[in-house]
Amino acid sequence: MHKFQRWWVKFGCFLTGYDFNLLSNCSEVAVRKVKKYTAALIIISIIWAFVGYTFCSRYIKLGPYQSLFGALIAIIIVLQIERQILMVQKSSRGVAWARATIAVLMAIIGALVIDQIIFKDDIEKAKMLSNQEKVNMLMPIRSVQLEKQLSKTDTALYVKELERANLIRDINANPILKIVEVSKSRVPTTAVSRDTLQRATSKVVMKNVQTTNLRAIQNPKYAQLEPLDKQIAALRSQKAEKEATLLDLRAELEREVGSKVGFLDELNMMMQLLSESTIAIVVYLIWFLFLLFLELLILISKRSDRDSDYEMAIQHQMAVHNKKIELLMKSHL
Repeated sequence: MHKFQRWWVKFGCFLTGYDFNLLSNCSEVAVRKVKKYTAALIIISIIWAFVGYTFCSRYIKLGPYQSLFGALIAIIIVLQIERQILMVQKSSRGVAWARATIAVLMAIIGALVIDQIIFKDDIEKAKMLSNQEKVNMLMPIRSVQLEKQLSKTDTALYVKELERANLIRDINANPILKIVEVSKSRVPTTAVSRDTLQRATSKVVMKNVQTTNLRAIQNPKYAQLEPLDKQIAALRSQKAEKEATLLDLRAELEREVGSKVGFLDELNMMMQLLSESTIAIVVYLIWFLFLLFLELLILISKRSDRDSDYEMAIQHQMAVHNKKIELLMKSHL
């Protein structure tokens, strides 16, 4: 066996679960059977790697490396399913029916994903029409909400501007306010009194004195202008944003609806396309039957192939081990 052939057979044993050391002592018939199964597994793995990568990238929205990991998981799952047939010694009807059912389901899923890639442009056209219908449905609801918000903002802005106008009017009418300040103090004063003989006596008494001052100050309402102007500027900015949003509402809704595309959305488009086009049904059936028979290829080969000397060697080993177990049990009795 050449080096490349030896490597290829080892790789085939890794995929199929065959024992390479045991196979090396078998005939070319057993080796060719492994090569045949290996070729079938590689074809199936390539198809499902593509399906797994496409599904992860397009519908789960994963990056390239995560999608490659998803493709690897799909390959591992498919190989483990195929090994259920390859590694069973005697294929039963239950196992065959279970594998056939899984094959039908896998063919349906694979054909759907692959056809969605093939009919991508047609699905995009149908999706555009569907998105326009969704936008037309959402447009009145969103516009009414925005118009209500804009109306509230307009009302608040009108109230603040009216308040500012009244404030300016009051400031212009009374830019300077005159304040009368009254202060009281007790001042010592000499009081003179006379007795009956007209003799004068004096004493110091405290007298209340009231002083009135007139002071001019700037109208204190000037201080209310700055925070009021900030509130008005904020309301005007909100109004401008809402008006811009209202003008750009359709484009925004189209971006929003277009960015949220799921597997079920495209599946509905695909079903609609299949119901309207006979050619699309034919293409889908071609892919479905191709994947179905590809999935059943190993099962059909396994059931139609006769046992090679590899299977006979395994049965011989099992018989020898069973004999050893019987002798061991008898020796302990």
